[in-house]
Amino acid sequence: MEPGLKEKLYEVEFESFKIKEIEEFNDKSAILNAKLEVSVTMGSCKTSIKDILDLKTGDIIVLDKTMDEDLDININSKTVALGEPIKVDDKISVRLLDFKNKID
Repeated sequence: MEPGLKEKLYEVEFESFKIKEIEEFNDKSAILNAKLEVSVTMGSCKTSIKDILDLKTGDIIVLDKTMDEDLDININSKTVALGEPIKVDDKISVRLLDFKNKID
C-alpha cells in the first residue's frame, strides 16, 4: 500500500432494508381526480434558429400536415388519439375520431 493511502480510505455503513407490508389500494378517487394535460397538435415543422429569430408579425409557418389530415390528441405529451376540429359555442374543440391503440 502506498504511504499515506490509508488516510484516504473510509468505512461506509448502510442501513438495513425494512420490509413493508403492501397496503391495499381502495381509494381510487385520488388517481381518478388527478389532472392530466390534454393538448391538440395541428402539425409541426423543424426550422433553424436563424429562421426563428427572423420571424415577425404576419409571417407564415408551414406545418407538416395538410388541411384535411386529422389532429393529434395528446395526453401529457403522448399522442393517444386522432380528432377533427369543430366549434362548440364560441370555443374551438376537437371531436375524437380514433384512439391510438386502434390506429397502430
